[in-house]
Amino acid sequence: LGNKRILIVNPNSSSPITESLRKSTSSPDGCSLQYFTGPKSAPPSIDDDETSFQSERACLPTLKDNLSKGDVDAILIACYSDHPLVHSLRAAISNTHIIGILEASITHALLLGRTFGIVTTGAAWEPVLSKGVAEFLGFDWEAWNKDRGRPCRRFVGVASTGLGVNELHEADQAEVAERIGTAARSLVARGADVICLGCAGMSGMEDLVTSATEGRVTVVDGVQAGVELLAGLVRQRKL
Repeated sequence: LGNKRILIVNPNSSSPITESLRKSTSSPDGCSLQYFTGPKSAPPSIDDDETSFQSERACLPTLKDNLSKGDVDAILIACYSDHPLVHSLRAAISNTHIIGILEASITHALLLGRTFGIVTTGAAWEPVLSKGVAEFLGFDWEAWNKDRGRPCRRFVGVASTGLGVNELHEADQAEVAERIGTAARSLVARGADVICLGCAGMSGMEDLVTSATEGRVTVVDGVQAGVELLAGLVRQRKL
């Protein structure tokens, strides 16, 4: 089948985040990983819908030009959200599997446990990610929001740390560990037995959750989950 090429896209302009992904992500057998960092016109971090669309506008032209040649077999958008770049690339590029790390982590979480929750960065992400989960699982967001997520018994919610994506690596690491641990424990208290790391910048930080919860939960790194899912998809594809 040959070596399968998976492109991991960091849609913000922060090269340290890309480097952290490079260090924390393992390549599945038979696959090679390539990396893309958003251009200078992309925001340094993605904190809301506005910066999500700004990053899409910045990244899409370059990615379309480079990927139209068929140089990769699959693409992972490493922003933990229902990122618009996933949808615009799917519309623009054929014969290439394209997923986001939110989708990947939910898929893994549903298979690994009974209930799951998400640890994220700023509080603004809590409703955004809840909506992303609802829509990925096929629920009507208006009804979901009205009933505070009760239609889905398997999702306990989102807990924020109050940290920005770049602070995850630049702030005092004891403080980062404490905040992630506090958020993780709050999800365990709500009944989660799987916790998803709800930010690409948290990739490789599974041990912080495991330690804070005394090993009571399974931790899903959305970036690694996405790479593993894409590896399986490209192996099965017959073009």
